[in-house]
Amino acid sequence: MCACSCDWGCPCNFNAPPTQGFCEGGWALRIKNGKSGDVRLDGLGFAFMAKWPQAIHNGGGVAKVWIASEATREQRHVLDQIVRGKMGGKPWSIFAATIDTWLDTSFVSLEWELDGARSRYTFGDELRLTMEPMRNPVNGKETSAQVVLPEGLTCHELNMTSSETFSAFAPGLKFAWPKKMAWYGSTEHGS
Repeated sequence: MCACSCDWGCPCNFNAPPTQGFCEGGWALRIKNGKSGDVRLDGLGFAFMAKWPQAIHNGGGVAKVWIASEATREQRHVLDQIVRGKMGGKPWSIFAATIDTWLDTSFVSLEWELDGARSRYTFGDELRLTMEPMRNPVNGKETSAQVVLPEGLTCHELNMTSSETFSAFAPGLKFAWPKKMAWYGSTEHGS
């Protein structure tokens, strides 16, 4: 799942500047099946959130990683290294190159509910997203949309929604962007 400070669709997906001129947001993922070397990561959730003063590719970002507290010490280390781009691969090594300041990683309880356009998660008390369907601004009816990106960085098919609530309140990284862009999807990446 992804959410940010931009309008629906997120201009970054179309190689355009962010709606506000800056970007605040990120991704939360749940690994269905996966491993790094001999370390199994099945079922673990993590999030990467950041704020960039301009478009993401211009760099200067401040980022934080959250990892589900159920992860073992070895799993925590591997996930943290992956998301910080230290193990190569897309998209994390690309995002990591845009980060100037890494905040301390948090290991917190994770609540996760996958329910299409009404999906939600919370990472401890610091990070939360509740999605809702987009609504037609004229008649208020729920509207759905999909964006297909054959060469998408994080996902190839984005199911667009709106953020009912979206906030990060951690030392060094604070923002709240309700009623903005959010999406859910699935992808497969190797390590």
